[in-house]
Amino acid sequence: MTESIQNNHVDAVAFCRELVSIPSLPGEEYEAADWAAAKMQRLGFSDIHCDRYGSITGIWQGDLPGPTLLFDSHLDIAPVVEPERWQHKPFGGEMEDGRIWGRGSADTKASLAAMLAALSGLPRKGLSGRIVLAASVQEEVMTGAAVTHILKRFDPDVFVTGEPTSLKLATAQKGRVTLELHARGRSAHTSSPDAGVNAVYAMIEAVHRLRNMPMHHDPELGREILELTEMISIPYPNPGQVPQGCIVRLIGRVLPEETQSGILRRVRAALRDIPAIDEVSVARLSSRSFTGASLVMDDFLPGWRNPPGDAWGNKIIEALASEGLPAERFGAGCGTNASAAGALGIPAFIYGPGNLAQAHTVDEWVSVEDIHRAVRGFRAIAKACLSG
Repeated sequence: MTESIQNNHVDAVAFCRELVSIPSLPGEEYEAADWAAAKMQRLGFSDIHCDRYGSITGIWQGDLPGPTLLFDSHLDIAPVVEPERWQHKPFGGEMEDGRIWGRGSADTKASLAAMLAALSGLPRKGLSGRIVLAASVQEEVMTGAAVTHILKRFDPDVFVTGEPTSLKLATAQKGRVTLELHARGRSAHTSSPDAGVNAVYAMIEAVHRLRNMPMHHDPELGREILELTEMISIPYPNPGQVPQGCIVRLIGRVLPEETQSGILRRVRAALRDIPAIDEVSVARLSSRSFTGASLVMDDFLPGWRNPPGDAWGNKIIEALASEGLPAERFGAGCGTNASAAGALGIPAFIYGPGNLAQAHTVDEWVSVEDIHRAVRGFRAIAKACLSG
């Protein structure tokens, strides 16, 4: 007899505490993936599978034909920063003051725990279609890469990724891009700098241009962002010479209409009369999974927006409202796996317990009340999408 049959209410709070106690940095999610597969097995999911990159999927099959709904929550976490400042053990899964404390609690282990509990209590009788539950990997460093393979495998009709949204439904999202700029100068001794060309000075001018580049604005998602995150001289460390090179990285938050070629064209146009800038490109990312397989991607996530009057969104909002849960739509400013679905033309949503302000912080936490409400929310979403 499965756990879901024995207990109508699976303890999502206990699940979250267990999962938080498992460290799962990107590329090191093996134990957390094993935990997710074991829980799916115990709860009665079918066709449980670990793909070549380490993501776990399981199916909750209705007894009637219908669409495929894919729920996703990533297993990997951000690194623990400033451990000396933590008042609660980063991997203790402690529960205190109505909160679960620890790295990954809000982002996004509470979502996966709530999804497991919500779906395991969902009657198969009268359920039209199937639910695929994915515990995906490497989202923190390769957002969208691993889940793209899951999306292509199952070709869902609708996609919901779990992220800390304060239980509001995101129906639009900014995209993200990491840009790399290279400047080329000429080395010289610092006692005779005029004999060289300092590439850092050229790069400072380029960054100034980009800070003043016209940025698009969207009524729902706000203004585009292009923020300097890294500047490195070549050579580095510098023994005392005029640097002959400089590399800059900037992270952009772009609107749904922007494309990879479009943002490159705009940036290159802004810098066209700075001859020292000899390369503008999108960063190329590569990361090895715990399975040994490598994920590779251009670091461009497209923005997306569901159309006005979207039927899936209307169903979901009505279902959440009927449960007394927030029936609010919003546009998300951060990058998530939902961009992978948007890029494939699949209706996408972002939803989950916790607040984004809690993610990646010292003493990360999620409220117990939010987890309980998320169970109801994810179950309502499932019923709304597969009600026939």
